[in-house]
Amino acid sequence: MLHPRRSCAFKAILFCWLFLGVGRADPLPDFAINAVISGSSTVSSIALETKGFFVDVAGPTVLLQSGYTRIERALAALTSIAGQLSTTGVTLTQAISTMSLNKNGPIATYFDPISAAITKLQRLITTDLTGQLTNLTAEIDHYVKDNFLDSFKTLGPTLVTLSQAVTNLRTAVTSARAASGTAVTVSPNDVKKFVTTRVISDITNGVRLLRTNVPILVYIVKSTLSSFQSADQYLVGLVQEAMQREQDVIALSVSNTADVNASVTTVTQSLTTELNGPYSKLTQLYRTKLQVTVEANATFKAMVDGWLNDTAPLFDNLDVGGKLETIYSTYVQQVLALDDNLAAFYGSSMCSLVYHLLQSLIENGPYAQFCFSKYGQKVFNFFVLHATDVEDCYRLQMTRLDKLVPALLNIVKLMVHDIDDFAVHIERCTQFKNLQNCVPYLGAEYKTLLGYTATKRDYLYRLATKETNGSYYRLAGCYHNGEHIMLLNAEEMKIEIDNCKINGPTVV
Repeated sequence: MLHPRRSCAFKAILFCWLFLGVGRADPLPDFAINAVISGSSTVSSIALETKGFFVDVAGPTVLLQSGYTRIERALAALTSIAGQLSTTGVTLTQAISTMSLNKNGPIATYFDPISAAITKLQRLITTDLTGQLTNLTAEIDHYVKDNFLDSFKTLGPTLVTLSQAVTNLRTAVTSARAASGTAVTVSPNDVKKFVTTRVISDITNGVRLLRTNVPILVYIVKSTLSSFQSADQYLVGLVQEAMQREQDVIALSVSNTADVNASVTTVTQSLTTELNGPYSKLTQLYRTKLQVTVEANATFKAMVDGWLNDTAPLFDNLDVGGKLETIYSTYVQQVLALDDNLAAFYGSSMCSLVYHLLQSLIENGPYAQFCFSKYGQKVFNFFVLHATDVEDCYRLQMTRLDKLVPALLNIVKLMVHDIDDFAVHIERCTQFKNLQNCVPYLGAEYKTLLGYTATKRDYLYRLATKETNGSYYRLAGCYHNGEHIMLLNAEEMKIEIDNCKINGPTVV
């Protein structure tokens, strides 16, 4: 006799099972014969539920945008594997459900598709998918293949169990149908004799076992497809980031060019102010004080004209300014060329790192998501840091070039001093009563002036050339040092990613 409390507990458990449909056995004419067989609706229900899982095995549609062929090839292999498993599984479970609810037969018509689907699914997991699994492994290493093979290890025996249960059920309903002769309905006694509770229990358990084996396939496919999608989206974003930072660097270069040109303008405008005025004053003084007297003597005229012709280029603000502009223009062209191959550098420097990072994700290994999450965004920072380093390089060199401007202007002022000095000598020359004594005096001063001024002008050019060349070399060194640091950091991170992929989190 059951204890009252135990009896209540037993009833509660039994009610729960019945409510959940576990062991529910609705008496319907089923299993491809016209007979009342308890359990057929349960088999059909479980089969349809399993069919839903097999539909999910196909996975969602993944659209790739990055153009990364490795992911494309891996996706093609995985899609083929998942598609075949899904299609065959759907065919099998639908056939089981259809057979379970059929009452007209023929028996072979409803049992043959089940056996054929089981056989096909067995071939898939043992031999037919081997080539595609190998192709998948060639692209993303062995983790996903290992997951599939592990799931196949349990799915294989399940299919054997299910196949035997289907065979036994087919034999049972065939015997029951034969025992009833030509009667339309198979008698309950024949059903009870041949389609035993054990037969129904075996087919039910076989379908249940199949259902428990499919979710892992869904997980493998969905998680791997998700990794592919994430890797593809990441690569698209990374390319956009690299392109953005490339444009930032180019913009820095353009801005630097504008700053350099502004410096040149400052110098050339100063040349106009500093040189043009005093030299005009000098020539005006000559014309008003000496020209008439000098030109009265052909010999003196030729001599003085020669002096003036030789002196004029020294103080020609357009000529001096033009040469300075040429020096700075050469510098600017050299600087602009620094970022000509920046996109190619970003691609080559990051290629190996990005490959290892994406591989860690799409391989879908035990630490895939962890490693990708740990390092993924850090790669973006490489481009940001490089652009920041380049900005610092430009800023530093522009500061130095800004300091060059006063030095150049000081040289110009020294040249102006020579003009003023020569003007003083012309003033003194007018005090000579005999021009013959004045001209030799001016000749001596002219030679001194020409030598000093030419030296200062040439030094102006040399200083501008030397400093702009030095600025370029410093800028190029700073620029390429930033690239070198980027390469070193990328190589270091690549090693860390490989270690993470194998060993997972570092706790010590």
